[in-house]
Amino acid sequence: MKSLIDRFNRYYLQQRFFPNWLSLFINPFFFIRVELKKAVERFAVELDGNLLDYGCGSKPYQTLFTKVGSYVGVDLENEGHDHSTEEIDFFYDGVTLPFSDETFDSLFSSEVLEHVPDIDQSLKEIRRVLKPQGKVLITVPFVWTEHELPFDFRRFTQGGIEKIMSDHGFEVLRSQKVGSYVGVIFQMIMMYLHTLLYTSNKYLNLVINAFFIAPVAIVGIFFNLILPKRYNWYFNTVILASKK
Repeated sequence: MKSLIDRFNRYYLQQRFFPNWLSLFINPFFFIRVELKKAVERFAVELDGNLLDYGCGSKPYQTLFTKVGSYVGVDLENEGHDHSTEEIDFFYDGVTLPFSDETFDSLFSSEVLEHVPDIDQSLKEIRRVLKPQGKVLITVPFVWTEHELPFDFRRFTQGGIEKIMSDHGFEVLRSQKVGSYVGVIFQMIMMYLHTLLYTSNKYLNLVINAFFIAPVAIVGIFFNLILPKRYNWYFNTVILASKK
């Protein structure tokens, strides 16, 4: 029985960031996680060499970076986040990264810059530890609920994050909006139900998700397929840039 529970727990954790159609019934973040995983996978082949995952958490997307030689994770320990299940190689003080200048060939950071108190200092440090012409792949939110409070400071438009990166010494190579209007609408309904109904019991939450949240996701998939796409309301921006 314990082995079966352990297998389910591993599957459950995998479905948080790599959802398939079964994830409809257990993952209240279905739309955003499907779209973000596809976008990161599309861009991940651009990064190689020694890679730093800035704000790595549990390193959920590590397996997508098939061209890197090493994968190092750094994160800030904060009271708004549970680090017990994470794979952090280095903690840092939120000001200075614990690495020498020009250490890394590539850097990846997913849904982190909204949480840093001083984005100018963070990007200065990111640029410092990158080698010349080193590439960065960053994802940032545009539409999402508050989370990891009190460390949730900002949201970004596509044009906004492009300008920020350019102003901090990076050349923007490509960027892409993640998700579209209809998917965002249904995801936010799912999030409303999630915050309204969820409990501290993981197994009860699975029942709640299957009977109350999954039906919304199924209807959302249908409308997302048949309605025209509009991209002025979206989940995230993924941006690929290089150090000038």
